[in-house]
Amino acid sequence: MRTTLSFLAPTALIALCGAAGAAPQAPAAQGLSVVRDAETGELRAPTAAELRALRASSATTTRAAPAQPQAVTGTRGESSAVLGERGLVYAVVKRGADGKLDHHCVDGAHAAARVLDQSAPAAQGASRHDHR
Repeated sequence: MRTTLSFLAPTALIALCGAAGAAPQAPAAQGLSVVRDAETGELRAPTAAELRALRASSATTTRAAPAQPQAVTGTRGESSAVLGERGLVYAVVKRGADGKLDHHCVDGAHAAARVLDQSAPAAQGASRHDHR
């Protein structure tokens, strides 16, 4: 009985793979769209109207490719690279309600703006490390 099952399993697998390869394939989808339900907060498939709105907004939004870092050689022979926004770390200092300074290091201008907009002194996503 054991030899029969061990023979049938690979045979069935080969048959399934062959059948899958013979079936016509649909074109690959560009991505998966989901929306967050306003009442439950759960992710779900969008309705037809929501999907049309998502597609319309994504068609008007074009994403520019990030600029590649450019190597620069200085007048004294030193090398550097201009990284752009993706290489910047922002140091944000806020004065708390108690009068003490609260320091946050965040990646990107949007994260820095979020820290500044928060009323609470502790910012989520900010890294803490020793500055000397």
